[in-house]
Amino acid sequence: MISLFAALAAQASAPAAAPPPIIDMHMHAWTLQAFGGNPPPGCIGARGIDMHGVDPAKPFDFMAQATCKVMVDAPSSDEALLNDTLREMRRFNIVSGVLAGDRDVVAKWMAAAPDRFIPAANFFVDDGLPPAGRVADLEQRVKSGEAKLFAEITAQYRGLPPDHPALEPFYAMAERLDIPVGIHMGYGAPGGPYWLYPKYRASLGNPLLLEDLLARHPKLRVYVMHAGMPMTDEMIALLYSHPQVYVDISADNIAVPRPEFYVHLRRLVEAGYGKRILFGSDQMVWPQTIAVAIDSITDAPFLSEDQKRDILYNNAARFLRLSKEQIDRHHGR
Repeated sequence: MISLFAALAAQASAPAAAPPPIIDMHMHAWTLQAFGGNPPPGCIGARGIDMHGVDPAKPFDFMAQATCKVMVDAPSSDEALLNDTLREMRRFNIVSGVLAGDRDVVAKWMAAAPDRFIPAANFFVDDGLPPAGRVADLEQRVKSGEAKLFAEITAQYRGLPPDHPALEPFYAMAERLDIPVGIHMGYGAPGGPYWLYPKYRASLGNPLLLEDLLARHPKLRVYVMHAGMPMTDEMIALLYSHPQVYVDISADNIAVPRPEFYVHLRRLVEAGYGKRILFGSDQMVWPQTIAVAIDSITDAPFLSEDQKRDILYNNAARFLRLSKEQIDRHHGR
């Protein structure tokens, strides 16, 4: 009897087991100043949103175009943003997050948690085409370990197709160095052309615009960020014809009403592409959104437990070519 009580006491005092590991393929590191110093609340469209639109006779007001049922505030400082993000990553056992954004901020976050993030770099540095000399700069950053992926490639926000000729040297370099590339395709900021990204065009998010690029660079590792949503028919056609391509479902799982998001996610899975879907949160300056992104998968009634694990970890481990040692470490083995 004493031994039984001792065993029960030991069990009660043992720390709770960590949840299964997650890889987030789409995170950002910014200062609050990049969002105006006092960022507006983030809209959790997954919890309900009414896109009622605006009167074009009035000055455009980003916040007036929709009504969100749930909004979340950004942290009060850059330090709090980093700390809150790391807290959420620890809470959900996000063992790796692909981190893109401001170069200096990415470096700061990497220094704070080098084992928690995978650094990424963008081809673009401003609203124009990237200068040719940036190819050599990015190659040096890869060789030094400062960048391990190229993401988020934001040609669509610049009004450019993803295969614009000026980007060809960058893709050739990525293929030669075997560096994965994440390309934004699909949804952007709502009403983007009228306030934030005047060159953004929804039509440039069509996944089929990648076809010639993929054919020219058959060894290029590409994942389509945001899965080209809502152009899921085109995304499925691309996945069918180009079996090396993966997708991430970031932002869609937070900003899009959950029933609508599930229509597209279910289509991708039922079309047979469950092992090529990568989890991502697209965390900007609202760390609370990470939980919303994760529960979009854990709560999906049409996904099996194996499919959930594939999306949350296994597919990314395969795409990133993690070693057995890395995978074992992530699982505490």
